[in-house]
Amino acid sequence: MSAAERPPQQLFCMTCGPEALLSRDPAGPLLRCTSCGAVTEVPALPLFVVTGASGAGKTTVAGPLRRRLPECVVFEGDPISQVAALGWDVFRDTWLHIAHEVALNGRSMVLCTSLMPGALEALPASKLLGPVHFCNLDCPDDILAARLRARPSWRHSSTEEVIREHQRFAAWLRHHIEPTWDTSTLTPDETAERIAAWIRPRLG
Repeated sequence: MSAAERPPQQLFCMTCGPEALLSRDPAGPLLRCTSCGAVTEVPALPLFVVTGASGAGKTTVAGPLRRRLPECVVFEGDPISQVAALGWDVFRDTWLHIAHEVALNGRSMVLCTSLMPGALEALPASKLLGPVHFCNLDCPDDILAARLRARPSWRHSSTEEVIREHQRFAAWLRHHIEPTWDTSTLTPDETAERIAAWIRPRLG
């Protein structure tokens, strides 16, 4: 199996070893060892994902969100993009582990990166989380294309094939995720304020 095909590591009991997987207790935020029965509590705080196609404004809005949500920890997805070399599921699962570590400190995580809800549910680390809430950043296709063409050439995002791929992804998100905000009509600060107002009542 190549590195690109490597699946995420399953959660297992640190006492019993890798063969003893941990299962989520449906009655509460608990993990139970399938071998020895040991129980571990998990914080189960909500995770907030600000998704969108490349060029929709996720990176731009991360800074304003940090200023508006000091009670949360805001991350932008690119700093660990090299993990995707091990497989996109490994990349996604790594972010779920980070969300859990943030929750252990009593705070919820806001992750600004391109994700879809169905891509997280089957990952091993989803057992560590509480509810996952998605919102979407969007803009018209012509503006998305112009933003991608303006990027440095090393990002390899300005070819017509890549642009069409991101436009198709934006169309899917537009029709499947609510709330959605159009970053072509809102400033980064206005967008961040709307996201923060959506997050605060869901912090629990």
